[in-house]
Order: sequence, then C-alpha cells, then structure tokens
Amino acid sequence: MQREIDALAGKQAEYAKARRLRGIDPCSVELGAYRLSGPLAPIVCGVHLKRGYRLAFTTQQPLTPTEANRLRVVILYVGKREPGRRGSDIWELLHELFAVDNPPAGHQKPPCCANDLPDIDQDQLDEFIVNLRRLQRRR
Repeated sequence: MQREIDALAGKQAEYAKARRLRGIDPCSVELGAYRLSGPLAPIVCGVHLKRGYRLAFTTQQPLTPTEANRLRVVILYVGKREPGRRGSDIWELLHELFAVDNPPAGHQKPPCCANDLPDIDQDQLDEFIVNLRRLQRRR
C-alpha cells in the first residue's frame, strides 16, 4: 500500500486532508465517507479523494486501556477507482484481499456511520494484511 500512498504525492488527490479528517472523526460530514455494499458493508467504508482515488478504512475498538474512548481508524487501502480493470481497481482489489465477491450491482453508498461504525476484528485484519503482502509481492 505504501507504493499507492507514495504515488499520491504531487497529484493533489487530497490524501492529507482525508487522513487529517479521519484522525478527528471518521464520520465527519465533510469527509463524505460511505459504506461499501455487499459482504464488506459491515467492515469497510470508503472516501472519495480527487483524481479518481479512493481511501478504504475500517475501525477497531481501543487495544489498550490508555486508548480508552479513542476509536482506532485503520486505513486499509488507497488506490484508484478504475471500473473494468480487475487488476488495479481499488474495490476489486479490496474484495479480493478479503476473499469475498464484489457485488455485481451498483454500490448504494449509504453514509458510513448511519447505523453503526464499520468494525473489523483482529483476525480479519490479520488475514487481510497477509493477503495484502501477498498481493504486493506479486506486483
């Protein structure tokens, strides 16, 4: 993922703004986060950046007592939205990394935090990271 983040440098994609807002409140109206449809709906939200980029994130409960009352926001992936390009479209890749099917119908994009926050357990996150590392080695 670092390669994708580095590729944003100088592209005015608003990654820094999204990261800053994400650190304050992942449900910020200004951020415009939306929930993914289909099997990733319970665990992944997305944010539109400029120039076709998207940021995928989730949340976790605090890991230690010193983080009490601080929700952990985990950036899962940053990449370009390129429908029809299975090998490089962020949402296709994200579904592949979670080993679930990308829903064929259009995405509804409800607000990210309308009912509850996206939530990923540690086992899901660990498996995602293993799959992400495999993907990076293939590239």
